[in-house]
Amino acid sequence: MAIALRSQLAPATAIGPDAGMRIRLREPAGIDAGPDYLQVQPGLLPLAPDDYVELWTTSSESRMAKQGPVHLLESDDVLFASWTGTDHGLKEQTEQAYRALLEACRARGFTHLVRVWNFFGDIHAEEEGLERYQAFCIGRAAALEALEIPLASMPAATAIGSDQRQLIIYLIATRTPAEPLENPRQVSAYHYPKRYSPKSPTFARATRLETRDGLLILLSGTASIVGHESRHPDDVTAQARETLANLQALHDAAGRELPWPSWLRVYLRRPEDRPKVAAVLAEHYKAAHPGPIVQWVRGDICRQELLLEIEGVHA
Repeated sequence: MAIALRSQLAPATAIGPDAGMRIRLREPAGIDAGPDYLQVQPGLLPLAPDDYVELWTTSSESRMAKQGPVHLLESDDVLFASWTGTDHGLKEQTEQAYRALLEACRARGFTHLVRVWNFFGDIHAEEEGLERYQAFCIGRAAALEALEIPLASMPAATAIGSDQRQLIIYLIATRTPAEPLENPRQVSAYHYPKRYSPKSPTFARATRLETRDGLLILLSGTASIVGHESRHPDDVTAQARETLANLQALHDAAGRELPWPSWLRVYLRRPEDRPKVAAVLAEHYKAAHPGPIVQWVRGDICRQELLLEIEGVHA
């Protein structure tokens, strides 16, 4: 059944008082909520002069609620939810956050995760003998396993290291299932060898969702990984090309008739790499009229040798 859900990345000055979930990167980390909107501020650093707001809206009335630490914005067939707290003891905090989020979603009948975003500080630092990204993966997997979320129903997701010591998770859930998509060029993340983490990352490469306005393809954070191995260490231009090859493979898997992405977000470990990556994007999307709106953000990628990650939406 088609649902009412729209996605937009627009200049901050063009965003009015729309109901829905807004993602503003420029503000300090935190959550702001009103009767009909949920504003999430991941605490990331957009690269000047970019000043965009990511907006998710539905066509039905939205209602704000709170269940413990979880903020919820509910419409007839879409639920937006968010959780924020300290990222100390990241494994335990992540498990608690996911349990709280999913229990709140289920209590309202939204049993299907569509898209999840995760941000926390010091992603490569050590905590209790683990890299913090590994601790996050263990906590997330523990919650999903305990709540019996099958691997074949994993949502699209992003996990990025921020410069603030705070764990922020927000998501979109629905009453009816979406279609997870995998990339034929990559091993499914939940089947990665244990050398990357004692518990593999649990997400799909993308999600295909039927809406009343047509198909939405929600792209997970995508990097220069082929099979399960990182490619082109220390070569940001080659990594950008490999990342776009992965996004193209996802596009083809979802349906060649689909339009180009409407917007992309590029996370860069090194802001000075922006001109090189921008040139690769311009070449790749030169046939698109108009090309996707691109937001540039400073962020740490899950593996230390990876220099960029790209997410976005086909609408």
